[in-house]
Amino acid sequence: MRKSALALVFAIVAALSAGLAAATPVAANTFGFFAYHPTWCCPKTDNRDVYWNGSTLTSNMITAADYGMANLDYQTDLRIGGYDSTAGTHTDLVMFDARYVDYWGKDWDGSSTGVNITASTKCVRVLAQIGGEYTCDRAELRFDLADMTTATVRKKTACHEVGHAIGLGHTNLTSCMKQGTSTTQSYSSHDRSHVNGAW
Repeated sequence: MRKSALALVFAIVAALSAGLAAATPVAANTFGFFAYHPTWCCPKTDNRDVYWNGSTLTSNMITAADYGMANLDYQTDLRIGGYDSTAGTHTDLVMFDARYVDYWGKDWDGSSTGVNITASTKCVRVLAQIGGEYTCDRAELRFDLADMTTATVRKKTACHEVGHAIGLGHTNLTSCMKQGTSTTQSYSSHDRSHVNGAW
């Protein structure tokens, strides 16, 4: 009797342990870049007023970019400083779209690695700050037109890449910062707390 009860306890503990091991932990996004940050993503924007340019975007992508910037303005304490018809010294975000194959050393179409890249953001002018923190004076956002097939995808991707450009990393919460086929086109409360905490 004692052995069977003990065996039952061990069986329950084993089942619970297996269930806990199988559960995927919630991964909240990071914000900002520090000298020892392991993922190298993403230096936050260096000012509250975000000026942007998308003068070479196709019409569908300019609509999505407008949405992404308005969403940023509406959902966070950052503000759209204005649209620069020509990228100047104070322009914070510059957006491009094309049918990329190899760019920035990445295999956009998956022909070499099997991993397709739909869009990417890179800080092209990083500013070092005291204490090891870095901010971004200008970011480039690039969208692969081969993958920008619907308005939903374009808006989600614009929200996602603008998020990277202002300092947000990936998350598996319900947010446009979630990778993959998520169709969420806005930031989560967790995303907003990162951004608004800085501004």
